[in-house]
Amino acid sequence: MFQGAHPYRIDDKGRLKLPAEFVPALGASFTLTRGHNGCLWVMPEADWQRVVERLRGESIVDQRALALQRYFIGSAVTLTLDGQGRLSVPPVLREFAAIRHEVMLVGTGARIEVWARERWDEYESRLNDELIAELARAAGL
Repeated sequence: MFQGAHPYRIDDKGRLKLPAEFVPALGASFTLTRGHNGCLWVMPEADWQRVVERLRGESIVDQRALALQRYFIGSAVTLTLDGQGRLSVPPVLREFAAIRHEVMLVGTGARIEVWARERWDEYESRLNDELIAELARAAGL
């Protein structure tokens, strides 16, 4: 399980070191793709394969399924860590997530979210006790 928020820096070549506690759970290879709210998602292969299975539509012309497949699967890359424990974020995904140098790595259970620090700070600034209580009630918590 991935948890916690960790500030990091991405280098000019798009390489990003992960917190040591995240590395064992990722496995030898993992998937990086577009996430929700302008972040990126990093997922172990087994979890990614479950997502892919759920994204398969019943029909090859199901517009909802096609849109989600294009969004998530169409931008996905399979990665491994380099010898220094870094992953390389492709330019197209760095551009999508507006990642320059400062990032926030957020463990959300089954995945890691990679946020541009500015976007993360903006997202967090919109959260308040009332909204969290409302979301918790809606989730049955």
